[in-house]
Amino acid sequence: MINVPLTPVEQRAWDAYPRVREAVLAVTRGVSPGAAEAAPSTYWREELENIDYLLDATPLILRKLRQHAVHVTNLRPHNFREKQDGRFEAFVARLESLRALAGDELLVPESPALGGFGFDIDGRLFNTDTIKFYEVLAGMKRAGALEPFSAGQRRVVWEIGAGWGGFAYQFKTLFPNTTYVITDLPELFLFSAVYLMALFPDARVRFVGADTDTASAAGWLDVDFVFVPNTLTDVVAAAPVDLTVNMVSFQEMTTAQVREYASIAARAGCRSLYSLNRERSPFNAELSSVSDVLGEQYDLREIAVLETDYTTALKKPPKARKEVEREPLGYRHLAGSLRAAEGRLAPAGEAAASLQAGPKVVLGMTLYNSARYLREAANSILSQTSGDFALLMLDDASGDDTARIAREYEQHDPRVRYARHEERQGMVPTWREVATRAAREYPSAEYFAWVSDHDRWHADWLAHMAGALDAAPDVVMAYPVTQRMDELGNTIEKEPRSFQTTGVANVMERWRRFCHDGVGSGDMVYGLMRVRALEAAGTFRSVLNPDRLLIAELTLQGQIRQVDEPLWWRRRSAVASIARQRVTLFAGPPPRWFGWPPPLQHAFMLMREYLASRTPPVRVPAVRLLWMLTLYQLTSAWRHYRKTEFSKSCGRGIDNLHWVKKLIKKGALLTLHYTLVGFNTSRARLRRFRRKAVYETLVTVHKVSGQLRRAGRRARYELLMLTHRTGLRGPRNGTRLP
Repeated sequence: MINVPLTPVEQRAWDAYPRVREAVLAVTRGVSPGAAEAAPSTYWREELENIDYLLDATPLILRKLRQHAVHVTNLRPHNFREKQDGRFEAFVARLESLRALAGDELLVPESPALGGFGFDIDGRLFNTDTIKFYEVLAGMKRAGALEPFSAGQRRVVWEIGAGWGGFAYQFKTLFPNTTYVITDLPELFLFSAVYLMALFPDARVRFVGADTDTASAAGWLDVDFVFVPNTLTDVVAAAPVDLTVNMVSFQEMTTAQVREYASIAARAGCRSLYSLNRERSPFNAELSSVSDVLGEQYDLREIAVLETDYTTALKKPPKARKEVEREPLGYRHLAGSLRAAEGRLAPAGEAAASLQAGPKVVLGMTLYNSARYLREAANSILSQTSGDFALLMLDDASGDDTARIAREYEQHDPRVRYARHEERQGMVPTWREVATRAAREYPSAEYFAWVSDHDRWHADWLAHMAGALDAAPDVVMAYPVTQRMDELGNTIEKEPRSFQTTGVANVMERWRRFCHDGVGSGDMVYGLMRVRALEAAGTFRSVLNPDRLLIAELTLQGQIRQVDEPLWWRRRSAVASIARQRVTLFAGPPPRWFGWPPPLQHAFMLMREYLASRTPPVRVPAVRLLWMLTLYQLTSAWRHYRKTEFSKSCGRGIDNLHWVKKLIKKGALLTLHYTLVGFNTSRARLRRFRRKAVYETLVTVHKVSGQLRRAGRRARYELLMLTHRTGLRGPRNGTRLP
């Protein structure tokens, strides 16, 4: 063997190689008889024959291990040399598009260790794999799949088909408090395991089938990487998997293989799945459709990332006039949410114990015909890092599949309780009833919040909201920054609303701020509230715009805190309007004051509860209350006026006047400009004419004087010649001619 000086990372790879090699040999020699379904395809059998030399690798091979992965990636270093053919520019443009979409916090460049290669951009290496992994991370971020990994709790990721370990390297770099499980053909561990063990020298590694019990996933949370051969994948079902990932390999499998992997993820209770695949490879006749098979266990939605997939990163940009055709079997980013009946959704031990003693928080979810979004909403709630809560689901006589889905959650998670109206009651009675049930069934609960059946919450939402209330006794409600999303779950860029009264102890000042600046009551009403404050505010009174009245009453009782983090994604729905509320708030006859303007309804309720009542929730002097109601009416009227068509017409009229004023001003300035320009032009022309006239005069005078001089000289010459010929003039010396 040739002695080659090794760098520290190359030495770590060489030290790790014997252990990986022995694990691979142990697994491949002891393949179980029932592993026929997991046997590699013809394509992969041929590829494995091409890498059998890795079973007898040398330091020179490990030094360029990343380049030997060409058998897995089909990428070579020479693909990333600048050739002045437009490929580098196209690559950089795609990278910049992804950076604009996902930010730099998810960008992990290729490591130069072990033969890493790529375009050198600002001193960092980037190749097609880097782009692919970054694109997947961007899609995961948009789908909300990365939210649980931002918390302090250790999480488990299961990647099916990790190849050379590049995505595992990026994910572990971004989220180090993660147990990363890799299932693959054992021969490929010679790439991924050696690579990861070299780049993470302190990582704790386990090889299933070689150095651990193949029937148990015990202790996986104590290690960093777990390598599971594809023949022993069933062991993953016993692990607490939080996220399952597959990139560009489901499309190469059979329907039975994809179904088995999805089933194992579901049995493991994995609530989130992410796939970047085609529906099937063009020449794979053994797979029906990736989305159809995964959809048997998971509710899928497509995540929009970029218009083209990662394979175009190195392609020459098309000519300007050439139409780019979209492949019928193109790559799709799919995010899946586990259906409740498919996995373990029970809370952890501490949460279950607190549930027995009485939860600190109760969440009330009102349901009405949103079955297609219910799993996503419920899973995001049940995945909260703070598990000390109960979830009450109250169905307002939905006509879709809502009841079946809700009962699944009730059966599989002890935190969930479900009830249903036989006939529709309307929004106000349903919201009021779920809050009343919460107080009755969980009397020791301190906090309550309404949660919808079609939105999505960050995993830390409850922890942040409860922390804000715990830290400030004067705060009666805490709510986050709201992010908007469309029907597919893609974030809509919109300026977030902001309002809070934190630190304002004076009730009059809080009321003034609410009247002038209190916008977004429909967002604030989904915040976490103190139960005593909610009960004192009448929970949800029978008026139009009941959410605004509730926030107004909470403002009287204490401070409102907005946590400056986007922890709630609100799905875009029908446009709110008074006419729509008159139909949806009550199913039966509405109260007699429903025909009044909403501010008058609110004033009527406030006077009845705070002025006429003998036991008002908050005692406010009558004169002060009347002044507060007057301010409320004036600001509400002004706000309403600003939304009317007349106000908009006036605004357009004023804008038109401004436009006419600008037009007149512009016309006057243009007239003055052209007048001055014409004057200057005329003056310049006059100056040029005058100069030309003087010039022509001088030239003429000079010409005439010259002609006169020449004529005079000619005349004198002729006269002299004449006198000479006639003898009138003799020699100058005085002698005569003979």
